[in-house]
Amino acid sequence: MKLFARICSTIFHPFIIPVAGIFLSLYFSYMRMLGVGYTINILLMIVLFTIAIPGLGVLLLYKTRRITSVGLVNREERTLPYIIFFFSYIMGAAFLWWVNLRGVQLGFFIGGLIAIIVDLIVNRWWKISVHMTAMGGFTGLIFVMSFLQYIMYTEYIPLLQVIALLGSGALGTSRIILKRHTIGQVCCGFINGFFWVFVACFLAVTLQLVQ
Repeated sequence: MKLFARICSTIFHPFIIPVAGIFLSLYFSYMRMLGVGYTINILLMIVLFTIAIPGLGVLLLYKTRRITSVGLVNREERTLPYIIFFFSYIMGAAFLWWVNLRGVQLGFFIGGLIAIIVDLIVNRWWKISVHMTAMGGFTGLIFVMSFLQYIMYTEYIPLLQVIALLGSGALGTSRIILKRHTIGQVCCGFINGFFWVFVACFLAVTLQLVQ
């Protein structure tokens, strides 16, 4: 069971989820018509901002002994990595604004930014799950895209929703099995990510339509 839990924690890592979310928003929407090359170029930049930069930042903190584990097991050591995540998301959001992806894509990153701020504040007293925050944001993206009829291929909507919910359940269970979080910390992390991404994406699309 612990092997399964570790695999789930790796597959649904907070570094990977933003890339998966942007891919989803491009591939399953009308943006797909812009071509594979466009999607790949956007994803490569998102990889830079959400995997390469924060990954190197966490590794540097570990090498300089500012943190004792790259897995950020200790709650007290999470502040600096969270700040790195925060600024990485700001750069990602600025990039999306620059390339005119100001709908659900920008909303996804803004919602993620707000969720990270909430995690950072709560982490001073309680070890909320950042893994579940990321997965909650990904699930919120799928549901808000479905709600806004943003998914071009409607037959995929139930499948995507089921995959997101099952993935969230598997990840939450994994974090509990590994004794990284309690049920409450897992649930609150998921709700935090889901709520802010759903709201931010909804507002981003709505404000675009009003303009």
